[in-house]
Amino acid sequence: MELSNQAERAEECWGHFQKSGLAGQESNLARTASVLRLVTLARIYEEFSGFAWDENPETSIDYLAENLAIDPVALGILAARATSDSFDDTCDEDGFQLRELAMVYSSNAQRKEIYACLCAAYGDDYMLYSRMSRTYPSSDRDSFDEFDVAPGNCQGLQYVQGGFC
Repeated sequence: MELSNQAERAEECWGHFQKSGLAGQESNLARTASVLRLVTLARIYEEFSGFAWDENPETSIDYLAENLAIDPVALGILAARATSDSFDDTCDEDGFQLRELAMVYSSNAQRKEIYACLCAAYGDDYMLYSRMSRTYPSSDRDSFDEFDVAPGNCQGLQYVQGGFC
């Protein structure tokens, strides 16, 4: 995928998050949740790319969050809210697996609100799918129609209609 398309789309989505109150900065917990929404958005886009175009770099969540300010206490609170699973069996010596799992749980819990926000911003799930599809690499864009009945298009649309799950 072209970086500019991804970056432009992320910036566009961030604007929608700000308008709907999902980019809160009023507390440490809200800031951490906002930063995680950006990570979640990247994960959603990678998964969509896998379904739509069979292109999924499967970037680790730790790498996606590497240079972002994620407060460990706020992350723990968000993860505890996101799941009833116990983290007891997950602890490792340096806490790496625990942190990664907390980010995954927290990120997954944000999918519904991100989906609702973006569907409202673009009009509905079809328009959201269409917008995501327009990030297809421009060199091949002329031969690509997001509404052709093709396996990738169907899987991509189903992923979006399923609320990014």
